[in-house]
Amino acid sequence: MRLNKLAVHAAGAAFAFGAMPAAQAVDMKAGDWTFSVNGNVNAHYVNVSCDDGGRAGGVALGVACAQNANSGEDQFSNVRTGLLPAAIVFTVATQQNGWDVSGTFGFYPGIVSNDGGSPNLQQGTGGSAALAPGAANVGLATTGLDVRQTFLKFGSANFGTVKMGRDFGLFGFDAIINDMTIPGVGASPNAVGAPANTSLGSIGLGYIYTDTLAQINYTTPDFSGFTATAGIFQTVDSLTAATSLNVAESAPGFHGQLRYAWGSGFVSANGISMDVDCTADAVAGDGVCVEEDATGFDVNYKQAFGPLELLLSYYTAEGLGTTALLVGGFDATGAQRDSDGGLAQLTFTAGATKYGINYGESNLDANAGDGPGLVSKNSKITAGVYHSLTPNLTLLAEYSDVESEAQDGGTIEADNFNVGAFFAF
Repeated sequence: MRLNKLAVHAAGAAFAFGAMPAAQAVDMKAGDWTFSVNGNVNAHYVNVSCDDGGRAGGVALGVACAQNANSGEDQFSNVRTGLLPAAIVFTVATQQNGWDVSGTFGFYPGIVSNDGGSPNLQQGTGGSAALAPGAANVGLATTGLDVRQTFLKFGSANFGTVKMGRDFGLFGFDAIINDMTIPGVGASPNAVGAPANTSLGSIGLGYIYTDTLAQINYTTPDFSGFTATAGIFQTVDSLTAATSLNVAESAPGFHGQLRYAWGSGFVSANGISMDVDCTADAVAGDGVCVEEDATGFDVNYKQAFGPLELLLSYYTAEGLGTTALLVGGFDATGAQRDSDGGLAQLTFTAGATKYGINYGESNLDANAGDGPGLVSKNSKITAGVYHSLTPNLTLLAEYSDVESEAQDGGTIEADNFNVGAFFAF
């Protein structure tokens, strides 16, 4: 099953509007309570030219473009949200008995019609029947509401902070939060029929999506720029394996982060681990049910040199797969696949305009029993211009050259061009 049919790329980085420099939360105070609201609205015109190189079947888990049944070159366009859906996030905070206490709720609607279920895991009648019950991009349709964040926090300067609830993970977070395509689109392979409410950006093209996870974390106090976070999270099942394979065990997963930040940059290391089980014989009749671990590790470095800003990110994983957690992480027998990748980015800011370029690739190693059509590498180069028309409104244009290479060396390619606007508050 091809990745674009699963539309896991719709996950996006919806939290990241809060990282935009122009965004300012609206705060209202009532006694000891502070009520904050922030969010974004964005819209883009996207044009995609897809060339499958004569591969009518595409590349399994390739992200370069949404493939039609017939081989050849296709060009299509749409109006959509980008890497981020629109968002509105509410936080209520207070201090009681020396403790800082808060609760956050994040709601993320897009602008694309998608009545088929999850705003991201459906593609209308052209998608996977299991994930898309019925047409979505039709008359009388509406857009869905994606609730990604529901968590509480409590802590103090000396104790540190505990977070409990649903929020974005640690592995892959620093790469996506600093991706220059956050206000834009980046790669947009799902531009036919009913697109999901977010594009890929550089997801699956330099890093694995961090995802939103039910979790309990503890973060230490800040020791002269150094912090550490450790926590448990609810594990996830595979999107691409048979139902008898790659089912996460009931035991929690573990993730953690070491981070050192200074005035002009940071360096971080993040890890993730979960046990993966199977519910039946992986290969019918052989009496073997493979049990594995899925693990990942990433390192990130960001540094500003005046108007120049450099970002370098690298990850390596076993059993996590590519693009999203547990996507393609195991073969048909339940055995792990290894993967790695990285993102390099350079931006330059002159006045109210930022110019940027980034290159990313995500590699997936094949096992002995895998076919030649499985993806070997998804790669992308994006050039973008982001102009702050006002402190809260950004106009932008991007061009992305995306390629998916199969294990047999064959490729599919896509040229993505988009223009749009991003309003943050």
